[in-house]
Amino acid sequence: MIDPVIGILSTLVIVLSVGQIYQFVVIRRLRAQLRSREDQTLRQRDDFAAMCKASVGAGDHLVRLEQQVRRLIERQDQIEMRTSGDRPYTQAIQMVQHGADVTELIANCGLTRGEAELIAMLHGVAKAS
Repeated sequence: MIDPVIGILSTLVIVLSVGQIYQFVVIRRLRAQLRSREDQTLRQRDDFAAMCKASVGAGDHLVRLEQQVRRLIERQDQIEMRTSGDRPYTQAIQMVQHGADVTELIANCGLTRGEAELIAMLHGVAKAS
């Protein structure tokens, strides 16, 4: 009767030992996976921090570009105003060079009589007397 009990106990000890060894192997594998995940999390956190820094830098760069575009638009508007302000005079000069008189300059270019006469004197074609 002692022999079957010892056999059962021996088998039970062997089964428990195999179970503990298996648990030890599983725990070791799980710890390795945990370390790997922790490393991965640290790398992702570092990557995220780098991306945040880059986005802040990109935001600053975007602000500078917007300011530059705004200044360029203002300069372009100023140039266009200057050019459009010269347009009647340019048109009047061309008209005088093609033989237009003071009355035509006043009517077509919106110039005052004094402006039209000055342009006609400066840029008019010399007429034979």
